[in-house]
Amino acid sequence: MGFRSIKEIFRVGHGPSSSHTMGPALACEYILKKYIAIKHVEVTLYDSLALTGKGHLTDYIIDLKLKNIPHQIVFDTKKHYSHPNTMVFNITLSDDSKHNETIVSIGGGSIVTKDNINSLNSEEIYSEKTLGEILNHCDKEGISLVDFILKHEDKDILNYMSYIYEQMEACKARGLSHTSTLPGKLKLTRKAPLMFQQMLSTPGSEHDIHLNMAITAYAVSEENASGGVVVIAPTCGSCGVIPACITYLQKKGYNKYQITRGLLVAGLIGIICKTNASISGAEAGCQAEIGVACAMGAAMISTVKEFSNSDIAQSAEIAIEHSLGLTCDPVDGYVQIPCIERNAVFAIKATTASNLAKVIPATNAKVSFDTSLKVMYQTGKDLNKGYRETSTKGLAKLVQ
Repeated sequence: MGFRSIKEIFRVGHGPSSSHTMGPALACEYILKKYIAIKHVEVTLYDSLALTGKGHLTDYIIDLKLKNIPHQIVFDTKKHYSHPNTMVFNITLSDDSKHNETIVSIGGGSIVTKDNINSLNSEEIYSEKTLGEILNHCDKEGISLVDFILKHEDKDILNYMSYIYEQMEACKARGLSHTSTLPGKLKLTRKAPLMFQQMLSTPGSEHDIHLNMAITAYAVSEENASGGVVVIAPTCGSCGVIPACITYLQKKGYNKYQITRGLLVAGLIGIICKTNASISGAEAGCQAEIGVACAMGAAMISTVKEFSNSDIAQSAEIAIEHSLGLTCDPVDGYVQIPCIERNAVFAIKATTASNLAKVIPATNAKVSFDTSLKVMYQTGKDLNKGYRETSTKGLAKLVQ
């Protein structure tokens, strides 16, 4: 299986969850488009969707999308499907005929229905199946990863990435201007505006790159937690990492054009992870969300700094390898604790991965990115279900 467009990794939508909010929203839109004269809809959520749907605003978005149709939402925590983000729509039409649709939210704002399950391959634009194959191709052709991407994507890809860049910056600005309490029972106060004001009032702090990165990560992640408009990268829960890495590059003096080209490679890493493993916390833990975002950020930074292709791959490998085993245990099902702070920590970690890749020659590496990605997916499958976005173990169980 090859890869689809990197545009799939960067999408604009409402938080707090690409799999639990955006996915169900798309599922409802799919049902409304496919069926006319709907009399009633029963939506049953299973596994992770059922266990954390309230905190992820799943019921809210379904109610919003089906507001003009009589409907019922059922949270079924007993029955299990092969994918933990499965939902079943039982539709009754005006002629009393009944229809059934099983839809899976696979992460990153993507859904699988019975209409597209066999047609996804037709959307592939990259024939290579691994990052290793891409590196070999680039080596033979004597081209960079950026040139490789530009050769395969639509001619408007740079304009699209410019739009993504602007959306991330706008989200950061909104996050710094809002001072409200985040929604939900945790009653968390937004920290980004306070951190920003404290930085401005402390002489010299504005030059602290890591502090600036943390402020950005908090601002964007808090916008996401409030259900605001964000760019999934590769998910809503990890949406603060790439914007924070952009802040790092801005502070280092790089311009929008350079950063936009770096976003191309970040997207490539993301689509490889989504295709060959997972970007779903419910399927493989937070290593599949924040770990992948960290790898994307490290690759972006290394690209902008004009590292070699192999060193860019090395930076992504370091980031994903040292995210292995990361659990997804959101307290009360909200994308707040530990999610918001984790975005800041792993954005800074992305800069470290890039720095290490420069001083550790890729030729000496024993572990490839593709190998680490396989291990990440295997580890995710081995994780106890309680640590895969069910809010039944870990911090979710102990923190009240």
